[in-house]
Amino acid sequence: MGGWRSFLAVELGKELAGRIHAIQGTLKAKMEGVRWVGSGGVHVTLKFLGEIDPNVVDQIAEKAQEAVQGITSFTISIGGGGAFPNSRNPRVLWIGVDDHHGLLTELQDRVERKLEALGFQRENREYRPHLTLGRVRSGTRKGVSAEAMQELQQSDVGTMEVKEITLFRSDLKPTGAEYTKLRTIPLQTL
Repeated sequence: MGGWRSFLAVELGKELAGRIHAIQGTLKAKMEGVRWVGSGGVHVTLKFLGEIDPNVVDQIAEKAQEAVQGITSFTISIGGGGAFPNSRNPRVLWIGVDDHHGLLTELQDRVERKLEALGFQRENREYRPHLTLGRVRSGTRKGVSAEAMQELQQSDVGTMEVKEITLFRSDLKPTGAEYTKLRTIPLQTL
């Protein structure tokens, strides 16, 4: 059996996912050459694991459970957006996540540290929580208008309470990535 492409993330609720989908719809009319993430695939990634052996799913879930110890549910705000690496040369279009009290960043750091024990390398880049909306196909970057980028920067999706993290399997298909929940790890309750 081959490996599973996997990651740990915070999943959006249906209401916020619907708002993201509406923003994507508005932007689609103003941008060409963008491969949009399906509304069910928008999430806040904590740790991309790459290809994992299916036999280590339980170990990953145990380490994630250790990472959430002492962290109770918390609120994040979703809005504002931009492009990586920048709006003049967009490759990835995103909406921002405001981690008011630093708890999302702390959670991500804990996940990184716990998973090191299983041989997963720490990410070298600073953690910048965001929701990927779409990827701009190379050669079409001029199809992303300044007007659309300004609209993305001014987007306001809303707030959500983070109550759990999820270990996902990602299967790449011609129609886009298909996600399967492998484990859900709840944060501590008060």
